[in-house]
Amino acid sequence: MDRAGNGGCSNKCQFMVTSYKDLHYDVLNVGKQEVWMGYDALDSLIRATKAAKNTQFVSANLVNVKTKRPLTNPTVIRDYGHFRVGIMGLLAEADFPKGSTLLDSTHLAVTPYMDAAKKYLPSLISKTDAVVILGELSSGQIDTLTKAYPQIAMVISTGAVKTGETPGLSGKTHVIGTGSSGYSGHYATLEFNPAWHDSVGFTQYQDQLTETYEEKGPWADKLAAFNAMPTPAGQPLKPPTSSSPSINSLPTLPQPAAPSTTSPTSSTKPTAG
Repeated sequence: MDRAGNGGCSNKCQFMVTSYKDLHYDVLNVGKQEVWMGYDALDSLIRATKAAKNTQFVSANLVNVKTKRPLTNPTVIRDYGHFRVGIMGLLAEADFPKGSTLLDSTHLAVTPYMDAAKKYLPSLISKTDAVVILGELSSGQIDTLTKAYPQIAMVISTGAVKTGETPGLSGKTHVIGTGSSGYSGHYATLEFNPAWHDSVGFTQYQDQLTETYEEKGPWADKLAAFNAMPTPAGQPLKPPTSSSPSINSLPTLPQPAAPSTTSPTSSTKPTAG
């Protein structure tokens, strides 16, 4: 949501937050770019997301310095029919070295990911039929995690996964990396039979995303309307006009600070991995 690391929630960030309810997200991991937004914006983001029914943020090792407790839910359990899935979110502490200006260390701390795994995973495994990790982890960190906990069914990571955006395995655990560009979309399906315990059916579909809206519908219209809005960077997201597609109403989140240098006037779009 905040690749630049300027802090706060940009207009695009706010538009994404308003999308959660209609896009039916169940669980969202806190990534390092969200942490870059700073404590106030991140806290507001988590609270605002609660307005999107059934959507929850998760992070097991992002800690509120004052309370010594996770800033949000360390784990979430979801029931899908007769099948119970446990989800845990993880950050890599190596992404936030001591003295890093990208971490609001007055309010936030990132504890070792394996310490969080040891604290929460055994209980989560015992209470569920399958465990999914949402993480910002490298391939080496994922291998360490799945070697210690082979019961993990799937890892979805925004870290530097060696297979890029191609699904792979870490032991018996399915691993999907989203890549760094964000220009590819994935649809993955895990099929479980609780009676078999060790049976996992896996399929996935991948497509490169473009700026054309081939699938016509209300969200293509909403995105086109948002892109056409002449809102200066760093200003509150203005409500659409009566003729524009409606955008869900959520609290306005803290805005990012104005950049100290002039941004480039053009950039090259990364190629999907």
